[in-house]
Amino acid sequence: MFEYVITFFAVFLTDVLYVNLVKSIQQDLQWRAAFWGMVVTFASSVAIINYTNDHLAIFPALAGAFVGTLVGMKIRKKEQT
Repeated sequence: MFEYVITFFAVFLTDVLYVNLVKSIQQDLQWRAAFWGMVVTFASSVAIINYTNDHLAIFPALAGAFVGTLVGMKIRKKEQT
């Protein structure tokens, strides 16, 4: 069960951080985009390792992606206003 929680939060974090990566790319901030790309890769690697070992962990990964994207978009929207 603990692996499922880790997988959920790893993908959740990946998607929230991905918003920063895309924002940095859009603003042509090369060093910042490179940093966020590294962080996103690390977070997603944790999730991939978990659901490679336990195929049922794909379900918390999918839930983490959904919730992480929603939260990332809400944070981005607040920054724009």
